[in-house]
Amino acid sequence: MSVPVKPGQSAGQGSRGVQVNEARSEAASGEVRGTFVSRETNAVVIPEIPSDPADTPIGRAAEAAVGVRGGGQPWPRPPRCRIMTIANQKGGVGKTTTAVNLAASLAQHGSRVLVVDLDPQGNASTALDVDHHIGVPSVYDVLVDDRPLAEVIRPVGEMPGLFCAPATIDLAGAEIELVPVVARELRLTRALKAHDMSDLDYVLVDCPPSLGLLTLNALVAAEEVLLPIQCEYYALEGVQQLLNTADLVRVNFNPGLHVSTVLLTMYDGRTRLASDVADDVRAHFGASVLSTIIPRSVRVSEAPSRGQSVITYDPGSSGAIAYTEAARELAMQSADAH
Repeated sequence: MSVPVKPGQSAGQGSRGVQVNEARSEAASGEVRGTFVSRETNAVVIPEIPSDPADTPIGRAAEAAVGVRGGGQPWPRPPRCRIMTIANQKGGVGKTTTAVNLAASLAQHGSRVLVVDLDPQGNASTALDVDHHIGVPSVYDVLVDDRPLAEVIRPVGEMPGLFCAPATIDLAGAEIELVPVVARELRLTRALKAHDMSDLDYVLVDCPPSLGLLTLNALVAAEEVLLPIQCEYYALEGVQQLLNTADLVRVNFNPGLHVSTVLLTMYDGRTRLASDVADDVRAHFGASVLSTIIPRSVRVSEAPSRGQSVITYDPGSSGAIAYTEAARELAMQSADAH
């Protein structure tokens, strides 16, 4: 028997019916698709549960994991190598995580990808399980001693098509050592031009959280900037400073540099702020913002401690699926460039 609802009273008031409680719990968990609550009528419409026995959470996770691991068709490869600098002077916005997981996903779908670790902390090298202790040939040797890039690049184990130029702690002193060097802003550019790029589809340069000489080298060497923006207020404050720096680089060194891609990271759907930040970013950058949003994910944080990307650590997790979809969007950009 239904309980009448007084005018202005919600469907949940004055009623503890099983149907309303089930609707609330299922809507909160996000498992029921299409649940609709009308503010005008207060009616709760609960769709029928699919009868397909294969349509289960485990089944859907397994299907997603197969797609993440490269079970589908290879993605389009760019007509020539795309050099992308992943930069944002604010720390903790997901630069390294984005570089590593996009690279891993692209490699799993048929592309050949080089990650250049320009951060003295060497987090990208750690996540890809590439040795980067003191004494190992690294990007430092390339920038300071003119060592050929081919001599420091290492393949990433069990990930065909993925390579890394590691960073060691020596890189922390490179900015000081390069001060008296002529054309110090062009050191990475020279190294990349001297390297045979014909067998690479993407070069992703992971930058430190600053706008110093290392980041400047990355901006001068790249054609594109991939800008990760955390879905929090502070993340927006520093974006304009990076854009101003990119403009200066464009005028003085690299006319072709442009912000081609913006990726929203660490999205927390429980907060209104995250939604507002996402809306502001899309309003400002327009079509440059990828449709995919990277959610906060424990698995994404755990993966580097295992020397893995989240793509291989837990391919069925929300973080792995999101980064795979973001990488697919990048690949589709390459297809559109043909």
